[in-house]
Formats: sequence, structure tokens, C-alpha cells
Amino acid sequence: MASASFTHRMDPELRAEIEKIARFEDRSASWVANLAIRGFVDERQATRELACEGLRQVAAGAPSIPSEEVRDWLLADDDRPFPEGRKAP
Repeated sequence: MASASFTHRMDPELRAEIEKIARFEDRSASWVANLAIRGFVDERQATRELACEGLRQVAAGAPSIPSEEVRDWLLADDDRPFPEGRKAP
């Protein structure tokens, strides 16, 4: 795979951790940083795709849960069941 240079600044502590991992794994710091960035990008892309798919499903009439109900459930101190989805009016 072709590569391109990408210069950026990072905290010295983070750089030291990357170099430490690279030495342990007998890899370059560049390889470790590239692997970490790839994981970050893949996770963000997957999250965006899931959000878009969810919005498509809601637009098509799939059951949904109002955000206020999810928020109340997340902040509740008890073991209440997760709110049930329902079709939009």
C-alpha cells in the first residue's frame, strides 16, 4: 500500500507511549500510530453509518423511542426496563 506523509503535533507523553508500544512489538512508531488512527477512523465511520441507517429506518416508519425517555432511563437510579419502541404518529 502506498503511503503519504502526515505531520501533526501530539503530547510528549502520548508519543512516548506510542514509542514504547512500538519497541515492545518490534514495529515502528509510525506503524503503531497508523494502526491507532485506522481504528479511530473505522470506528467513526461505523458510527456514522449506523446513525444514518437508524435515521433511514425512522423515516421509513420503524419504531423509535423518544430521546427524553432514553435519557430518563439512563439517569434512573432503579432497574426499570428499557423503554419500548413505538411507531411515530
